[in-house]
Amino acid sequence: MKNFTRIELPRFNLYDEMKNMFSDGRLYWSSMNQICLNTTETGPDDFVYGTGSLTKDWENITITQNKDGTESQTVPDRNPQLTELDFTRLVSVFNNTVFEEVYNTLKENFSVGRIRLMKMPPHICMSWHDDTSPRLHYPIKTKTGCMMIIEDEVMHIPENEWWMTDTTKYHTALNSSSETRIHLVAAIL
Repeated sequence: MKNFTRIELPRFNLYDEMKNMFSDGRLYWSSMNQICLNTTETGPDDFVYGTGSLTKDWENITITQNKDGTESQTVPDRNPQLTELDFTRLVSVFNNTVFEEVYNTLKENFSVGRIRLMKMPPHICMSWHDDTSPRLHYPIKTKTGCMMIIEDEVMHIPENEWWMTDTTKYHTALNSSSETRIHLVAAIL
């Protein structure tokens, strides 16, 4: 496969750690269905800060009804504008957890940007888009029917395996299963 490469790194039990952190109130999903493990040096110690787009403010989208009955969207720029390079500090809620071990392992092996938990509800497909850097995926929860498509390649990435994906090419992900899909995704710089 030209856009997917299996990477040998340690396996981690992130699902149980994540469930514990949700049950005791340390974690919740942002409105973008994401949680960011790291933040900027001067940014808030907050796992929501690095979620969503670094350049667009999707939370303040404006939808306009056109005279012909169609809709138009206007998405303002995010302020401040950030880059993947800015995310260099672990959010403290992850200190002394398995997520800190993952963070340290990734930093030892790669130059990383944001490291996020990304949740995709059932019966959802993302837009066709490209990223500024490749992404390393580690599925925490997935089922048959969860696929990633890069250009003309389609792949189901198995749970608890590390896969480098060339997301600098046009791609999408879909969840045609009846359960939520959760991946840990690291931007590789």
